[in-house]
Amino acid sequence: MSKPEQCGAVCVTGAAGGIGLALVRRLLEEGYGVSAWDRAPGPLADLAHERLMFEALDVRDGAAMAGAAQRAQARFGHVHGLVCLAGVYRAQPFLKIDDESFDLHFSINLKGSLLAAQAVLPNMRAQKSGSIVLFSSTMARTGGVNSVAYSATKGGILGLMRSMALDVARDNIRVNAVSPAIADTAMPRANLDEAVLAARAAANPMKRIGTPLDMAEAALFLLDRENSFMTGQDIRVTGGANLF
Repeated sequence: MSKPEQCGAVCVTGAAGGIGLALVRRLLEEGYGVSAWDRAPGPLADLAHERLMFEALDVRDGAAMAGAAQRAQARFGHVHGLVCLAGVYRAQPFLKIDDESFDLHFSINLKGSLLAAQAVLPNMRAQKSGSIVLFSSTMARTGGVNSVAYSATKGGILGLMRSMALDVARDNIRVNAVSPAIADTAMPRANLDEAVLAARAAANPMKRIGTPLDMAEAALFLLDRENSFMTGQDIRVTGGANLF
């Protein structure tokens, strides 16, 4: 890991969620400054730290994120990284998906990641370095029952990541993705009961579902400057499930 004084800032969307909160804590432990972006602070309100700044914003607002990125640069010297965790999931049968639902998934899951990247890229290009980590899902490959809008936008994340990686590689900016399998966060718990979660854990080769920290550690790995030649890659954090 890089020395703390070299770390700079990492901007995190969806920072108040389960994976976001775990990642913010780990980034602070590793010496990064953190610009935490979410609509409300939630549990971040109890996380007092001199290197943590919270920005109340919606990822559908590109101008707000550009302003937040500029403030992070001013406070921490430069923006080293971006991790895009903001997302939405609504379980709906295919024929019940309407414009409002699909547009919501698209604008937050996919377009929100694009706008967040556009917010930080001017600073990264000026300094000729940076690391962007987008969050996809194993459902981008496997699909899921009643999950068309979510799966489609998470598949779009992989295309966005690969094309962006090629666009910015000459500026020494890396773009990668993390694709989690089911993890113990609020999103699956809002849509699956305990029996289903237990069955998913039993079916996993490691006999458990993922934790927020499992996913946060993968993002932290991709942010590290020592991974200077890794770009355009999708890291699947699945406990051995969905290997192909």
